[in-house]
Amino acid sequence: MNNPPNSQAYEALNRAWKSTCRVLLGGEIGELGRYEPWLSEHMAPMLKKKSALSGKDVCCAMPDYAPGARFLSLEEIDFGQKFAPLNINEIKDIDSIIDALGERFAYCGNMVLGNSSNVEQSSDVHNSFHVLNANFIHDCKYVAYSSYCSDSKYLFSVFSDRSSSHMIRVFETFKQARCFEAWECFESSDCYFSSCVEASQEAIFSFNLRNRRHVIGNLELPKDKYLALKAKLVGEMREELERKGRLPSLMDIISSSAPLTRVELPEPDAEQAGDLEPMEEAFRKTTGVLLGRPLDGLRSYENWLMRHVPATQKARSVVSGRSVYVNDIVPYNLMLKDRLVKQDEVWKMGVLTKLEPSEIESFEKLKKAAGRIAYFCPEGMVGESRNIPEVAVVNTSLNCYHCGIASFNENTAYSYWARNSKYMFGSALAFLSSFCMNANYSTNLSRAFEADGCNNCSDVYFAHNCENARDAMFCFNAKNLHSAIGNSPLPPEQYRRVKGALLAQMADELEQNKELKWDIYNIGGRPVT
Repeated sequence: MNNPPNSQAYEALNRAWKSTCRVLLGGEIGELGRYEPWLSEHMAPMLKKKSALSGKDVCCAMPDYAPGARFLSLEEIDFGQKFAPLNINEIKDIDSIIDALGERFAYCGNMVLGNSSNVEQSSDVHNSFHVLNANFIHDCKYVAYSSYCSDSKYLFSVFSDRSSSHMIRVFETFKQARCFEAWECFESSDCYFSSCVEASQEAIFSFNLRNRRHVIGNLELPKDKYLALKAKLVGEMREELERKGRLPSLMDIISSSAPLTRVELPEPDAEQAGDLEPMEEAFRKTTGVLLGRPLDGLRSYENWLMRHVPATQKARSVVSGRSVYVNDIVPYNLMLKDRLVKQDEVWKMGVLTKLEPSEIESFEKLKKAAGRIAYFCPEGMVGESRNIPEVAVVNTSLNCYHCGIASFNENTAYSYWARNSKYMFGSALAFLSSFCMNANYSTNLSRAFEADGCNNCSDVYFAHNCENARDAMFCFNAKNLHSAIGNSPLPPEQYRRVKGALLAQMADELEQNKELKWDIYNIGGRPVT
């Protein structure tokens, strides 16, 4: 166990772990620390470094920063620190600026913000309490070994959840209660080793069901019979977990389980080709705004734009052969590729498949038989969307191309979850923003290029952990800057001249190489010795 013996967060989480096990498993199974390797298997990667100032541990919510980079903890940042302006030789080109500013570049970790307390070994935590080994946590309490969670409590090994409680080893969920090894389950409760269960209660080893109660292996049972069998199955799960220190994941079970029961479907709908011209035009418009020169050929910049964005792969539906798009991020990248179906097929699978009564009598029998009915769907569509080719998960979006998640987006490509945003390219988790390229983990940006962890900024280039910055380039850990390079304000006319020359250099390099050598994650790197 990596947690210090006197860790206040660990002590609080250990008590919460025991109460959660009583709720889910009918009894305690020992100390939280014993299960850390199993619980931490699928959380989003974090980077753990030492502060360049104090030597204390620093956690960064994502791992993309360059080797040799310097790091500081949030409480060590002096946002009011003054720096001398660069001289004319130091601002002649991008390489000169990066060389001159090297000692000013330090990436910020231990980002614990708002009304938060008792948070340890975590980062990007907002308004949360009792958090340990977690990242991207908002408005939660009692959370350990989890990522991308909001408005939830009593979470242990949870990836991507909102508005849920009492969850262990759960992935991509919403409004769930009392779940164990549940994948893509929504507005349901008491789900164990199940996937794609919606608006249902009490489901064990069940798949692709809506509005159901008291089901095991997709087989609906009388309430009294279900509850008696559930008590037996949960007891067997608890005994194996306590004995081995882990249980196999749902995907591990299915990969060695029975082969699929093949289902014939009516003739599938034809695949719809997308129109890329609106995205091409948006790319020209966005590069014109950001670089002063429109660039052509969106797809020729794919490798550069996807450099720090989770990839989206194409697979095939096992029942129709139609294209299925799979995000290279938990839980989608863990789904078994020979069992994938499209969203308009998945609910039919649940209706047409179920186990036999003799196959649900024990945990061991269920593990052997569940593969017969286990189809998985990595796609999702909510609301009404138009022209969204190669988008895996979408909610009410228009003109989006090759995006892992598009949520209330317009004119966006090669991005992942650029929510409530438009004219976004190469951006991940940038919310409420517009006209951005390679802007990540940020909120409320207008005209941003290579930004990371910034809020309420406009016209910023190569910016990290900046707030309320306007017209700023190569700025780190700063607030309320204007017309600044390297955190040093310049006279507006001089700033505009330098900016114009640098943008021309960037546009030239992009046109020639289809990428830039520098990005916000490598400009702070140092040679590794």
